[in-house]
Amino acid sequence: MSRPRSLRGGITLAVLALVALGMVVSGAAGVLLLREALVREADQRLRGLAEAEASPPGGPAGPDGTGHRPPPLPTDLRSLSVSAGGEVTRSSGQSSGDEGLPDVSGVGAAGLRERAGAPFTLPDTGGGDDWRVLASPRADGSVAVVAQSLGGVGTTVRTLVLIEASVGAVVLAALGTGATAVVRRRLRPLREMEETARAIAGGDLERRVPRGGAAAEVDRVGAALNTMLGELSRAMAERDRSASVTRRFVSDASHELRTPLSSIRGFAELYRQGRAQGLVAGDGRGDGWVARIEGEAERMGALVDGLLVLSRFDEEPALERADLELGALAREVAAAVSARGPGASVRVEAAVPVSVVGDPGRLRQVLENLVGNAVAHTPRGTPVRVRVERGPVPEGDAPARAGELPPGTAQAAVVTVSDEGPGIAAGDLPFVFDRFYRAPGPRGPGSGLGLAIVAALVGAHRGVVTADARPGGGTVFTVLLPLG
Repeated sequence: MSRPRSLRGGITLAVLALVALGMVVSGAAGVLLLREALVREADQRLRGLAEAEASPPGGPAGPDGTGHRPPPLPTDLRSLSVSAGGEVTRSSGQSSGDEGLPDVSGVGAAGLRERAGAPFTLPDTGGGDDWRVLASPRADGSVAVVAQSLGGVGTTVRTLVLIEASVGAVVLAALGTGATAVVRRRLRPLREMEETARAIAGGDLERRVPRGGAAAEVDRVGAALNTMLGELSRAMAERDRSASVTRRFVSDASHELRTPLSSIRGFAELYRQGRAQGLVAGDGRGDGWVARIEGEAERMGALVDGLLVLSRFDEEPALERADLELGALAREVAAAVSARGPGASVRVEAAVPVSVVGDPGRLRQVLENLVGNAVAHTPRGTPVRVRVERGPVPEGDAPARAGELPPGTAQAAVVTVSDEGPGIAAGDLPFVFDRFYRAPGPRGPGSGLGLAIVAALVGAHRGVVTADARPGGGTVFTVLLPLG
């Protein structure tokens, strides 16, 4: 992709192009008008010369007895006598260093008589500059021709073109320098706006566009931008304050809820132990109620723990850093999930070791949540496959995506967790990483925070997690992590 041209350079080039075009047009018009004026002047001289060449009635005869008197001609003038047969019988005006004459052979006496009375142009016999000629027929059939060389006209025109080109180059250079300085000065407010935008993008939300000293239009744009930036800064400050209050509330509530939940679970456990020891009278209904209380307490405890993890990562995503091999970690997680659910069918595929640098406990939690989700939300015995490999970053966007890899990452550690269950509806996939989101339908186990925790932990490792429908049925989660 070509680099965009700067506004300053574009304006300067446009001004110079318009000035150059104007100078070329005016120069060409000046040259044409000057040449026309010089030719008209030559025609006037030829008419005067033709009148002087004509023998007045009763006038004295010239030295050749024909009545022709050689006028005092300069070297760029010629006087010729052309016979009725078209041959030059007499010529005058040549000097020893200039033998040039107008070439009348292509016209002939008849052509000269037809064009008599009006000046016209003929070439030079020696290939030099053209001649401007005026023919005057005589009674004996011959033609008197006076001519003036156009060499002087050409020299004058060429000199003028050279002068105009030289002066034009100097003028264009001066105009280019001046236009660049003027455009740079007039566009300075736009450069300041650009610098302000970059500073704001870098996090300086209090930066504003300087006012004053600019054109009215630019000044109005700057005022509008400052107004917009002020509103944006207030909105972002309010958003940050609200988010901070929400995080603090969630964190405080999570801490506060853990104590009564622990007490409820403890008393439920104490009741069960008392029943086992015969200290509490047996009551089937009471046993059911206490079991229900204990189950709900465990569920709410998991919810509180998830909220606490998310609130801590929202405030400061602190991670431990260590080298770990993802294949071995996946096998440990698969064994733990299979032990908790004997009917689970989890298979791990890790052909080669894949090492990353990350927090072992947090990455273990990522895999446990993904594998546990696949086991919990599919029918008993549904195959779940965990594949660990090193490969290129997949192209294209998945329906659900969270996190971002470092810029320029071409190879990554790829962990896929796929199942052959009923899958997630296409309309629900884009929301699976949202907090508390649970797909419509019968409520299974979980609080709607497991995948949100996965997204937060993977994002803290500068990785990406995606969710997509598996061909043939089921769901596939893909985790991409920078290689160690």
